[in-house]
Amino acid sequence: MTGGKRTGSGRKPKALKEKILDGNPGKREIKVNKFPEKNNKKTRAKQKNDIPEYIDMAAKEGGKPLPSASDIFKLISDFITASGCRDLISPFLLEDFAFLRRSYLECEYMNKKLGRILSKKRSPYVLMALDYHKAMISVYDQIWNIVSRNSETKYESKNDFFDLLTKRGF
Repeated sequence: MTGGKRTGSGRKPKALKEKILDGNPGKREIKVNKFPEKNNKKTRAKQKNDIPEYIDMAAKEGGKPLPSASDIFKLISDFITASGCRDLISPFLLEDFAFLRRSYLECEYMNKKLGRILSKKRSPYVLMALDYHKAMISVYDQIWNIVSRNSETKYESKNDFFDLLTKRGF
């Protein structure tokens, strides 16, 4: 199949920080997303670490060894807040990431518990884990694109979520 726009193809846009450091060589106005202050205060207070009640309802397997979806939500929410892009990211993206990550971990837990091959057939948890992982990476890519393109400073501070990602902690 040829032709047409493909996701992820082409030259990647520069991050906001790079445009500011380069001195705006294109002479076009740099777009910095700003939101009205009165809305910001309300949404920040509501969004900061408001963990939805329903986020842990679907978790059934794994128990204590696995982090809960609300723990994952809190870690990624703290990471996004520290990057300064909390107002740009929909809370639904964070909820989706937390739910998908927890579901992926549950499938991997069941793979370890039952084995990847059952009765000479592949366990259904193997395929489910792959599907959850693919969806989780897609959601995380959306989150990271927003952070990398709109953050004015390079994110270098330590964070539990970032440490877990770099060390593959869970």
